[in-house]
Order: sequence, then C-alpha cells, then structure tokens
Amino acid sequence: MRRNILNCISTIDELDVAAYNQLGLGVEIQDFTEPNLSATEIEDLVRRYKSLFQNLQQPKSLHGPFLDLRPSSPDPMIRVISQQRYIKALQIATELQADFIVFHSQINPQLNEPFLSDLNNLQSRDAWQEIIAQVPDFGGTIVIENVFEITPAMLKALLEAIALPNIKVNLDIGHSKLGTAPLAEWIRELKDYIAYIHLHSNNGIHDQHVKAPQGEIETLYQLLDRYAINPAIALEYPIQDLDQEIRMFRAI
Repeated sequence: MRRNILNCISTIDELDVAAYNQLGLGVEIQDFTEPNLSATEIEDLVRRYKSLFQNLQQPKSLHGPFLDLRPSSPDPMIRVISQQRYIKALQIATELQADFIVFHSQINPQLNEPFLSDLNNLQSRDAWQEIIAQVPDFGGTIVIENVFEITPAMLKALLEAIALPNIKVNLDIGHSKLGTAPLAEWIRELKDYIAYIHLHSNNGIHDQHVKAPQGEIETLYQLLDRYAINPAIALEYPIQDLDQEIRMFRAI
C-alpha cells in the first residue's frame, strides 16, 4: 500500500520543494507553534510559504499553537484567547490551502472523574463548533493529537462528543509509548478516527522524538493494514539524510 509520508520541519528554511517533490514527500510546518511571533513575522511567513507551496505537489500540513491553551476552558478569558489562537491558525491553514492542521487534545488525564470528563467533552464540542464557524472556508481536516493521555479512551470519548466530520485524530506514536496501553489498543479503539500519525519514538520515559526502530515501523504498518486504514504519516524526529530515510519507508 502506498503511504502518504510527510516530514515535520521547524522553520521554513528547512523546506526544499524540489527535493520533496522528487521524493513524493509532503511537509508539516511547525513555525506557527511559536507563541512569540509578531504579526509582521506571521505575515512574512505566510507570504513565503504561499510562494513555496505553489510548486509543492504533495500533502501540506500545519501544526497549530498549543502552549498554555485550552479552548474549552471554563475560564472565559482563557477560552477567548485560546479560541482566537486556534482561529488564527485555521485562517493561516486556509490561506496556505493546507490538507491538515494539527491541534493538541489539551486533555488532562488526571481529571478523569466521569462528570468532569463529560463536561470537558461537551465544552470542547461547543468550542469547536464556534471555532469552525469562524473559518468556514477551511477545506482540510483538523486532527486532534494525543499528548498526555495514557490510553485511547479519553481521546475517543472526545471525538465521539465533538462528532464533526472534518475533525479526526492525529495518533502520536511517541506519546502513546509514554502511556500504559499498547499500540494495538490505540489503533483498534481509534481506527474510525485516525487520519494522521506523528511517528517518532522514545525510551518509554521521556518524550525524546527519536527515530523509531524498523520493528516499530513494521508493527505500525501491520496494524494499519489489519484495520484497512491509510492515514498520512508525518515523521517528527531529526533526519540527517532525507533521501535515504524516505527510501527506507517506501521499502517496508
């Protein structure tokens, strides 16, 4: 099965459009996660990316802001600024004609009392309805990423509550390794929602963002095939030889 592979970049200077086209490689841009960008810097980045993307023939993705944000917060001031950040990111993604935009789930797994979990999910549903209403022209897919969750249960409940067709899951493989559930459980439980994957690995203790061993990649591919899903896979770790790395992925 042909996999849609993307590479995550931290800055625009890392993007070589000709090389990405030659490799059949998409890109996830992460410049806009930086909370201290000025309006002028954002405008300049958007202009430069628009120019580069005119020639990029592969999928494009944007990682949205996440630091200290919670768009479903019961605190109205936190909720407003968080939603403003999300809306701005969606507006940028729309202008860049991105296929995907990534947002963190902002789930705190310690707040697992059923009433609190259900309340958070309902507030999240309302927040996403408000956010999407402000950017109706976004034609891509919003993918929600697991970060601190130790099992897929809370993320699945969140997606079931939001229940919007263009909001799916970004399964972060490295983050899942820091939890208690095996990868097979994550994919089995979220198979109806997984549209995107962040692929990286770690020692099970720290979020190291290192290359996954080939055995982990093969296991991932086997699970995706088992459930007949083919999400985009974004490589979220430093790569020294991009050509060699992508050829390895294509050979598996």
